[in-house]
Amino acid sequence: MGPLVLLRHGESTANVDERFAGWLDVPLTRRGIREAHGAGRGLAGFRPTEVHTSVLGRAINTAHLVAETAGWEVPLRRSWRLNERHYGALQGLDKDLARARYGAEDVERWRRSVDVPPPPAGTDALAAQLADGRYADTPEARLVRAESLADVAVRMRPYWDDVLCPLLAEGRRALVVSHGNALRVLLHLATGTPLAETALTQIPTGMPIIPAVRLDEPLRSH
Repeated sequence: MGPLVLLRHGESTANVDERFAGWLDVPLTRRGIREAHGAGRGLAGFRPTEVHTSVLGRAINTAHLVAETAGWEVPLRRSWRLNERHYGALQGLDKDLARARYGAEDVERWRRSVDVPPPPAGTDALAAQLADGRYADTPEARLVRAESLADVAVRMRPYWDDVLCPLLAEGRRALVVSHGNALRVLLHLATGTPLAETALTQIPTGMPIIPAVRLDEPLRSH
């Protein structure tokens, strides 16, 4: 079985500003760029067969910076299934503003629970998503308006089963550059650890993680 490395994108402006980014594109900060270069130096000897990212700019840019720093020339595959959790109506909001608008208790429940999604994105946000060319060929992505962590697991499971598992089973090496909540779900899928446990995992920006992958372990329920 080939090794799997997971990497959260470098620090973004949304991380600094304490905003819900979700499927919105936000740039890396200078620190985030440095984190990506640092990850590239640390992973130089790994040399994956393939690098996999979401379709969001902060993950793609991090992946490019890592590969450039490490001196790799490897295929880069992008998929919406590796996107961050869709935060619905919270996307773009400062977290303090979200608490003031919806109530601190509800906001924390939406952030921390496994099964409860936030309020769905509004009409204008959905229209922008429908017009986004990155989702033009994926009808199931175009209509996503909010996700719980369990919803992310459902949409990520086909990518794990059909893309990453076969790659690893053949002894090839994979780097996945994605997002905090997406990587918590991927840890769940890769190791069989209940989602309620991986949901509590702290995943710093720009710090590689090497999970103990269990390809032959039945997925335990959350």
